[in-house]
Amino acid sequence: MPPPGGDRDRELAAAAAAGSIEAFEELVRRHGPALYRYARRMTRDADAVNDIVQETFVAAWRQIGNFRGDSAVLTWLFAICARKVTDSHRVKRAIPIDDRLIEPISQDAGASPFTFASNSAFLDAMEEALAELPPRQRAVWMLREIEMLTFPEVGNILNLSPDAARGHHHRARVTLQQRLQQWR
Repeated sequence: MPPPGGDRDRELAAAAAAGSIEAFEELVRRHGPALYRYARRMTRDADAVNDIVQETFVAAWRQIGNFRGDSAVLTWLFAICARKVTDSHRVKRAIPIDDRLIEPISQDAGASPFTFASNSAFLDAMEEALAELPPRQRAVWMLREIEMLTFPEVGNILNLSPDAARGHHHRARVTLQQRLQQWR
């Protein structure tokens, strides 16, 4: 499956490299939410998340002329963001987040209170289990399961081989399955 917006992203990157602020702003609009989701899962401090995403785009703007197109623009941006997350961890250790992986399921008129409570309890358990994963496993799991990137893309972002990314993902899945056994 080709990356979402692959050709359009490459056109935008080329235009941004030629100095088009509008093209770069479109890249920010297209990929900012995914980078924010990733950074939010990797650090708890909301100010740090905003700073990480902003620093990612500042670095991308400065480096856009060096983008060779060996990977998708999104993969390139995730790699920059992953480095910024790592840099922020060097400054202070990340604390697991407590917001939701998925937006809370609203209790519609047809849903039973039991279903609503079960869904909320599952999401709480999932958040707790994710927060306890080692940072690299959590990063791989997030990029693979939430952002739906391939193992080569995840490896490229996190400076791992595709097999190492697959291994971290497997360990994360096994841990999550064990921790969430009661929900099976």
